[in-house]
Amino acid sequence: MSLPLRLKTLMRALPLLAAMAAPAAAQRDWETYRSDLTALRPRESFQFRVAFEEIQVRSWRLVVDGGLDRCDLNVLRLRDESLIYFKTDESHHEVIIPWGRGEEIIVVVTNRDQQANFTVTLQGPPRNQVHAAYGFHVNRALEAFAAGRRLEAEASCRSALLEDPRDGVAKVLLAGFRRDGQYLDQAAALIEEALGDDLPGDMRALALDLRADLRRQRAPLPVPVRQGMEEAERELAAGRPEAALATCEALLEADLEYEAPARATLQTMKGRALAGLERNFEAIDAYTQALALWRDRGDAAVVYFHMGRLYAAMDNTAQAEGAFAMALQNGLPTGLALQAREALKELRGRQPAAVR
Repeated sequence: MSLPLRLKTLMRALPLLAAMAAPAAAQRDWETYRSDLTALRPRESFQFRVAFEEIQVRSWRLVVDGGLDRCDLNVLRLRDESLIYFKTDESHHEVIIPWGRGEEIIVVVTNRDQQANFTVTLQGPPRNQVHAAYGFHVNRALEAFAAGRRLEAEASCRSALLEDPRDGVAKVLLAGFRRDGQYLDQAAALIEEALGDDLPGDMRALALDLRADLRRQRAPLPVPVRQGMEEAERELAAGRPEAALATCEALLEADLEYEAPARATLQTMKGRALAGLERNFEAIDAYTQALALWRDRGDAAVVYFHMGRLYAAMDNTAQAEGAFAMALQNGLPTGLALQAREALKELRGRQPAAVR
């Protein structure tokens, strides 16, 4: 797994992106945009469509209420024919609908065994609090990112740009992914393109943060050093730890001036390379040196994550648990946080019941 040189901006952006992906899930005040009463005979079905033009928000809530009477409810997204909701024999249904430009759903309400009346309501955030709605692929990217599926989110951003090369929001999100993969030049180019587009306010703020972070990453290092670090990252990703170790050691031993974050990143990559060669105690020493250099909690969290993986591979359960706990406490990005929690669950499952 590739290790970002800097995670600070992404960590600041995670709460924002989570809110983009599913703002309705945390919505407390709802406004009724439309409400209709429908009478159905026994086993009769009622079908209707809702298009984005009817409710232009980022996500909204569909409510079907029969009082004491029950019905089945199906909600299908037409764009990709995915089933958003399906429940049978309920008197009250509530469905959160992720939404954006070009979206359309089909809703089917099926009555049960006796004539009944059902109220169908479309609810959204108060009109003075409406969040910007994005396109289909960006919405899918935000949902995938919030669920920790980073590669799926990145692929959705690429699909968005294939469909609309001027989609500035997709460019900002993709720039974040490219930055984390250490493709800094690509990320910087995407950010400059995005800032030339008509971005919503929240995305413009994120783009400016990313631009500033990229400038910090790219400017202090001489080109040969930056290229060497990118090469070590590629060697690690390709499963060549011996080559990555040689690259890291050559950079660390060179007669060059490094700022602490750059040296910490090199020590972390060196630790990963040593772990790949099963030189475990040397790897722990490299990680420890990296931790001493980092001043940012988010970056330190990633080092603790790699230490936890190494201790787990060494069957040192107590120290592995401690390292993963420190990683989560310091604030891991979503995908690594999910892996850390799964690792903790597995480690605790190894312990005898008396110990637990």
